[in-house]
Order: sequence, then C-alpha cells, then structure tokens
Amino acid sequence: MTEILQHNVFRNSQIIFVKSMNRMASPHLNLIPKPIRDGKLASLCMLAVLISACTLSPEVERPAVPVVSNWDYADDSTQHTPPPPADWWRGFGSQPLDQLVRRALQQNLEIAAAQARLRQAQSQVTIASASLWPSLSLSGLAEHSGSSQNSDRDHAYSAAGAASYELDLWGSNRATRNAAIAQRDAVQFDQATVRTTTVASVVNRYLEWLALEERIRVANNNLTNAQQVLDVVEARYRYGADTALSLAQQRAQVASQTAAIPSLQQQARQARAALAVLSGRPAQGFTLESTRLDHLRLPETTQDLPAAVLARRPDVQQAEAILQAAGANIVVARAALYPSLRLNGSLQWQNAHSGDLFSSDPLWSLAGSVTQSLFLGGSLRAQVETSRSVYEELAADYVRTVLSALADADLALANVLSLQRQLEAQIEQENQARIANELAQTRYRAGGVDLLTVLETQRSLFSAQDSRLQLQLARFQGMVTLYRELGAVPPPDL
Repeated sequence: MTEILQHNVFRNSQIIFVKSMNRMASPHLNLIPKPIRDGKLASLCMLAVLISACTLSPEVERPAVPVVSNWDYADDSTQHTPPPPADWWRGFGSQPLDQLVRRALQQNLEIAAAQARLRQAQSQVTIASASLWPSLSLSGLAEHSGSSQNSDRDHAYSAAGAASYELDLWGSNRATRNAAIAQRDAVQFDQATVRTTTVASVVNRYLEWLALEERIRVANNNLTNAQQVLDVVEARYRYGADTALSLAQQRAQVASQTAAIPSLQQQARQARAALAVLSGRPAQGFTLESTRLDHLRLPETTQDLPAAVLARRPDVQQAEAILQAAGANIVVARAALYPSLRLNGSLQWQNAHSGDLFSSDPLWSLAGSVTQSLFLGGSLRAQVETSRSVYEELAADYVRTVLSALADADLALANVLSLQRQLEAQIEQENQARIANELAQTRYRAGGVDLLTVLETQRSLFSAQDSRLQLQLARFQGMVTLYRELGAVPPPDL
C-alpha cells in the first residue's frame, strides 16, 4: 500500500507540474510541431530535462579508517626511508632470478586470467554506459509483387528509423555506470595483487630451491665426513682398539645422514616444478641456474609511512573500489521505487521508387511513457535494504583489510629485524660447532676422547649448518614478505 500511495502522490504532483510547465512554456510552444504541441509532449520533455538533474545520492557514510603515524617495530635507521622500488627483486643481485620474474610476468597463467577479467570488466563499463545514450535503429524494406498471368509488377520501398531514450531522472543509469567503473577498478587492483603475489611466489620458490640445493651439498659433505670417521672406527675395531658398540653407533650415524638426502632432493624437485608452473612452462625439462645463497645480496630494509602504504597496497584499493560500487548500487535500488520516463520517436519513408524514397514526406511519431511499479510485495524496498546491508558488510571488510594491512606490514618489518639477529647468533654457533668437531676428530684419532664425543660434535655441526641455511632462507624470504606487505607492485611494462 505504501508504494501505491507513493505513486498517487507522485502522479498528482506530476499533473500539477505539467500544467504549470504548459503555462510557462506557452510562448515557446509555437516552435514545436502542432501534433507534438497538442499532445503536451513538449511540456513533458521540458519536465524531464529539469528533473533529469535530480539524483538519489546514497545516504551512506564512509567507514572511519584508523590512522597511525608510524610503525611499532621499526628502528630509527628505517623510520623514514623511501618507498620500495617496483622492481625490488633486482636487489638480490641475481640475473637468473630477474629472468625468472620477467618470464613469469609475461607467461604466468594467473596473470593472463586476471588480464582477461579486466577486459571483461571494461566491457561491462561500456555496456553500463550505453544506457546514458539514446538507442537508434534503422530498417529498410523492398517489396515486389505480381502474378504469372500479368507482366506488371508492383514495387514498394520503405525505410524507417527509430530512437528511444530513457531519461535518467533519478540517476539510476549513472549509478549503474559508476558501479561498473568501480568494479572495473576493483578488478584492476586485483590484477595488481595477482602480479605482486606471482613475483613474490617466484622469488620465494627460487630462494627455497637455492637453499635446498645448498642443504643437499651440506648433507653430502657431512655424509662424507661421517663415512671417513666410520673408516677410522672400522680400522680401530679390526685392531681391537674400539668396540662393536662404537662401530654400530657410527654406522647408524652414516645411515641417518644418508636418509636425509632423498627428502631434500624431493623438496628441491617440488620447488623447481612450482617455478616451472609459475613461469607458464611444463615441469619436464625445466632447468634452473644455481648459485649460493651467500652470493646473493640482501636488499636494503625499506619502509614507508603507514598512510603511504595503505594508499599503495592493491588489496586496500580493491576493497575501497568494491565499497564504492556497493554505494552506487544503493542509488540503483532506491531509483527503482520511482517512475521511469522513456521517450520514443520514429520516422518512416515510403515510395514506389527507391531513388525517390527519401524525397517524400516522412511519417513521424513521438511518444513518451511513464512506468511506475505499484505493488511488488515490498520487494523493491527489500532490495534497498539488501543493498544497504551489503554496503555495511563491505564497509566492515574494508576496515578489516586496512587493519590487516597495517598489522602485516608492521609484523613483516619486525620479522626481518628479528631474523637478522637470529642469523648472526646462528653463524657464531656454526663456527664453534665446526671448531669442536675438528678438535674432537683430532683427539679421537690420538685416543684422547671416545667416539661418543665425535658423534655428538658431528650432529651439532650438521644441525648448525642446516639451521643456518634455513635462517638465511627465512631472512631472504622475510624481505620478500616485507616488500609485498609494503605494496611494491611490479610495473606493468615488464
């Protein structure tokens, strides 16, 4: 009933407004053809032009976003450094890595799919914008008739043009276009996120592969060392200088280190296969150029002010664009409560000769129609409430995305600084473990210590070397995470 009353009020006000417009426009109606003037369509057109400036702006408020001035986990040396470069992975100083990243940006299938989604979104903008313009059509007909007994033929030619235009009285069409533009922007920011994630994945996987290759070399070196100790133990056992227990313990040590190598090799194969997929190539026959982690440079720790990070991160920009689209959809839903006005016009030419078709006076018509939904069971207002609820949900998602971005960037910076301190301590532990192992083996050959001491120093050295490599990898990957969280998007021209 509310919608029916609303329609009646609008209809009465429209009649009064049209009558007043007739009086105001009467001095100018002589300029309009009489059929149109008598039909009061001129007044209706003038009414539509005046009302078309009206829009139903969404009664929504932008969510309040927390603003922080600085990071918690930054030291003074990195507090005001410039923003990260777009090609940040070159800071590692690895030509093979740079080639891998470039290949992935050009051939990665997820990036190709994101580009296709962006083209689709741009097409939707074109479709939504079409409603702001009149639709035009043209048709033609050539007809020939006669009989088999009579050689005379009748010829008839006709052409007709039609135009239709929906006046955007309440801004619904403009809001639909704005929603499509915002959705297009969201897809574009999603594409930037895909590019950023792809680059980070390539760099992480390559670093992981390098670390695994080096851990395999360390494991082989420790296996060789364990085998040399085993040779000494077997010789001592043969001459009765050592026990069967010592021999069994050293053989177990050799078997343990032998068993660790296939697992590392399998992990290295998995990392290489992942790089092949990220590069858009089959894993079979895919090769990589290896180097040592120690030969890579550690990119400089960089950061920017939190506000600049939020303005640069594509996931935050995507959430904001989606929120803008939801706000425009509220306008579309509210406009459905009000009448829609459409103007239709046509011209038609008829003649028996095609050459003189357009020389004859055309038949024309011009009409306007008003459409108003009277009763739909409250579905229109429910749609408005749904649109509002969607906006409120996306507003909460937007604030959550901002908070997550701030937290992730701060924690990534803290992680880089923490891993640096851990690695320094781990390097010292490895150095001392190597000294202890060398001393234990020398004294064991001289009979100064038992085999248990040698085995313990072997395990400590192997563990320290492996832990150092894993921490070294973690520190490199921590830098990758930091650049990603700071919103370092690779340039589109790579």
